[in-house]
Amino acid sequence: MGADYIYATACIRAEECKLLTGEKLRAMTESKNIDDICKVLQDAGYGTESDPLTPANYAQVVKNTEAEIFQNVKTLSKENEIFSIFSFPADYHNIKVLLKAEALGVNRNDILMATGTVPAEEMIRAVTERDMTELTENMAAAIEEAAETHARTKDPQVIDFICDRFCYMDICRVAEKAGNEFVSEYVRLLIDTVNLKTFARIRKMGQPWSYLESVFVPGGNVDLQVFTSAYEEDYKQASSRFEAYKIYRAVSEGGEEIDENGSFTKLEKLCDDILIEQVREARGITFGIEPLVAFLISRQMEIKCIRILMTGKLAGMDPQIIRERMRETYE
Repeated sequence: MGADYIYATACIRAEECKLLTGEKLRAMTESKNIDDICKVLQDAGYGTESDPLTPANYAQVVKNTEAEIFQNVKTLSKENEIFSIFSFPADYHNIKVLLKAEALGVNRNDILMATGTVPAEEMIRAVTERDMTELTENMAAAIEEAAETHARTKDPQVIDFICDRFCYMDICRVAEKAGNEFVSEYVRLLIDTVNLKTFARIRKMGQPWSYLESVFVPGGNVDLQVFTSAYEEDYKQASSRFEAYKIYRAVSEGGEEIDENGSFTKLEKLCDDILIEQVREARGITFGIEPLVAFLISRQMEIKCIRILMTGKLAGMDPQIIRERMRETYE
């Protein structure tokens, strides 16, 4: 299978050279000229001569670029189904938006994502008309369960938790079918980070540990029992239970910040950094699907960094705070 991707891998290696380095991102956090930052981002592929990136339009330009990157990688991969793994989160984001908007009686189609496996227009129709024929079984189940549970509890967070659970069920289904160990290990680690963030949030909400059982995503490296056994402990105590797993640092250091000041920022950053560390293993693979997967994940993380950077700069945030929120890069 790897030999089928010789040309695609060569193209991706050339694109990797355009990825923003951590050094360049850190330099931009120090810049006092927002126009200079926009120019650097445009040189990195965000925006065109006819539609240059500016402080006013950066969000839309980045969104458009993200959709183009997804499509280019899919084309290079000859539409390999494995890349739906990275599109399912957009599908479920759209389901969340549409269900919450429906409950509030508002229209939020402006924040729908265009990188899902289901076109946004089709997802709008599917949710509003409850016509699930073009959706996966898990998407249909997520819509039905989330809508019913929200109607009963009036808690919008249940929509997020339920949709996340079904999203990763779809991701696991495709990863298992693909049978690629690099992708499977990434998915297992991704699920661990999702479960850790869910664990942290529902503890903060004051929910009982039994609630975690209802929203826990199976398929990761860390069993539910590890999380539930740590549920009543502070993070300093709980972290020892995670020493054998790659999310240990996120639990110990990120959890410490939650205990001290209630902030989830460090935990979320460390979860992302752990995923990038995992993806870097693809740098040693000569050719195959793995470099394409790694590039797409790296671009997604780069886009997250750009949003953190631009949001912080436009809000007048201290450069040190912006740097603390920046994710690791693929370099």
